[in-house]
Amino acid sequence: ERKKTKAREIAPSLKPFGGLVIVLVDADSGSASEILARVLQLEDRGIVIGDRTGGTVQRARYIPKVAGVNPVVPYSVAVTTSILIMRDGKSLEKVGVAPDLPSWPTGAQLAAGEDPALAKALAQTGNKLTPAEAGKLLPRDKRYDVVD
Repeated sequence: ERKKTKAREIAPSLKPFGGLVIVLVDADSGSASEILARVLQLEDRGIVIGDRTGGTVQRARYIPKVAGVNPVVPYSVAVTTSILIMRDGKSLEKVGVAPDLPSWPTGAQLAAGEDPALAKALAQTGNKLTPAEAGKLLPRDKRYDVVD
């Protein structure tokens, strides 16, 4: 349906959250996390902190296939079935979400277990922690996917 566009409305909340919403994102953030971050920006409902997101929000249908007889080679095909267009008329695909407050750890901070993005987020709420102190709040494997 190349020519079809379908608008989706968001149901109003009976008791909307009135507090500050802070979203931490990085280059590996994709899909729903990107959509949440951009909606918060467009609606002026929160602050996005971190690195530009990955720009991966298209919906695709995966079709498993096999080729050959002996040996059989399994593979799959991903066919894009929809592209999300935000309220501002733009797609996030291959663009991502630019954070309101850029922040990312250096290699030395990663090695030391520091978390400057979390420290910056906490500062928005009045909590002053150093990146080293913020790095101790979450277990290391929960903060960043570190590939050995």
